[in-house]
Order: sequence, then C-alpha cells, then structure tokens
Amino acid sequence: MFNSNEHNSASGSEAVVGTLFLRRMKSLGRYDAFTGIITSQRVILAVMTSQMLADAAKKAKEQAKAEGKGFFGQWNDQLSATIGYTQRYLTMDPNTALAETPGNVALNNTDVQEVKLDLKNRQGNQHEFEVTFKSSVGNYSFRMDEREAFTNLLKQAFGERVKMPFGYLSSHGVKVRLFR
Repeated sequence: MFNSNEHNSASGSEAVVGTLFLRRMKSLGRYDAFTGIITSQRVILAVMTSQMLADAAKKAKEQAKAEGKGFFGQWNDQLSATIGYTQRYLTMDPNTALAETPGNVALNNTDVQEVKLDLKNRQGNQHEFEVTFKSSVGNYSFRMDEREAFTNLLKQAFGERVKMPFGYLSSHGVKVRLFR
C-alpha cells in the first residue's frame, strides 16, 4: 500500500515511505504472506504469521458484525483486513517491525542492486508481478499484485534499479504491454 506521507521513526533518521503486500508461493495456490516495508534507508521483509492474519480477520469480522453487516459484508471486511494489515507498519518504528517476527529480514537500499519485475498471469485476465530484490546479501523473490501504486513505490525507493518487464508501460491506470 502506498503512503505519500512519510513517518519519521523514533530515531528521526529513517522514514517509512510505504508498504507492499507480498506473497511467497508454496504449493496448490497457498502462500506465505509478507509485508515489504519500504523506508528511506532499507526494505524490511516482514513475515505475516497465520496468527497475525487470523487476529486481523477476527477483529474485522467482529467490527463488521457490530456494524450490522451480513455474512458477505463480514467476509469482505475479513479479506480487506488481511491485505490491509500491511498499513499498520506505516506508523511503526522500522526497528520494531524488524524485530517483531523471527525470519524478518532487512536489506539496505544501497545494497539492492536491482528490483526485477516479471509479469505473471494469475487468473483469467488478472496479472501479478514476480518481484525479485537482488542484493549483495542474497536474492528474495515474491509475488505482488499488479498495482501502479506498488511499482511507483519501488521506483521512488530504488529509481533506475527497478527493471520493468520488456515492453511494459503504465501511466495513470492505463497499462500498455507492447509484447507478451
């Protein structure tokens, strides 16, 4: 998710610029969820545990129920809550986010040599990107929804190091793929 308002951490030197909802594919359509926390100095790849997602869904369901929403309203709010869970990192100190869950990793922005995006089909006409952070400490690959806000966030943080698919142009919601 993109947030143009920067948040200064407790140290005052590292600003959270925005977040990405990332998935590491497993098998049979299952995945592990991550939040890509983009700061002015690094990208933090934060594990979203099944307990975190279950708690967010439960809270959303209870709130929707309290608002008098029916089954489908509750279900929709539960789905939105799990994806929107990444928003909580916009106001969290980056060091706290990094220490929150075992397995969280931070890559200094200067160590990221390339952020490569490959377009993948998901269902029917829906697409997603395989995004790979290539760094001096290793490569990390995930799936990410094809959203202009996500690609803009990556370009804001990494500039020319973001490599879009060949022939892929996107401007103001209009996506042009010259080649498939």
